[in-house]
Amino acid sequence: MKKLFKWLFRLVLVLVLAALVLVLFLDTIAKSLAEREIRAQTGLDVKIEKLSIGLKTPSVTIENFRLINSSDFGGSTFIDVPELDVQYDLQAIRAKKVHLNLLRVNLGELHIVQNKDGKTNLQALQERQKQREQASGSSGSKARFEGIDTLKLTIGKLKFTSEKTPANNEETYVGYKNETVKNVKSMKDLEPLIARVSLEKEVKFLSENLLTHGTNAPRNLPQSAEKETPKALDGVSDQPKKK
Repeated sequence: MKKLFKWLFRLVLVLVLAALVLVLFLDTIAKSLAEREIRAQTGLDVKIEKLSIGLKTPSVTIENFRLINSSDFGGSTFIDVPELDVQYDLQAIRAKKVHLNLLRVNLGELHIVQNKDGKTNLQALQERQKQREQASGSSGSKARFEGIDTLKLTIGKLKFTSEKTPANNEETYVGYKNETVKNVKSMKDLEPLIARVSLEKEVKFLSENLLTHGTNAPRNLPQSAEKETPKALDGVSDQPKKK
């Protein structure tokens, strides 16, 4: 009996140590998973300096996120987000629904690149998403995007580079801070803000590349994340957060 209790004690100790290691390295594991899934979804290189999952509150914070253009589009920075904060509805996630209570995005840079054939990196991203959807068949297992209660946007530099028509190149620093949009259900809800930036800052490529149906890749971006969101967040938000 004494040996049995000793064995059980050792087993419990091993389980506790394993749980502590998981808590200690959870953010690192989540960061690696996020980078891997984004690469798979976009086909582009991605770098995340830090990802933190709130374990007492349903939240995720990402620092210094960068999506890199492919060599076909110069290999430059596509999207640079110094900080992104998400507060999500845990019950919705468990029901395979994506409902965000708050999304705060600091967009440091957005760089749209047009190659010599006239195709933009947004179009290339959209085409890849369509190919993945066709290859995977039914989308019934995907989580359904239900909306964002409050979106807060800080917008820095917007850049357009055209290898086809260099005269159309643009680079503008917007400088908007904490622009708030309520009840975002689709990309259409952001069109008034995009139109205002385009008019106030005279950014022509915004209306041409983001508001036309031919290059509406941003409309599909929330869906690309829906499939993996429940996997990344499932079962981690009921544990105490390691300080």
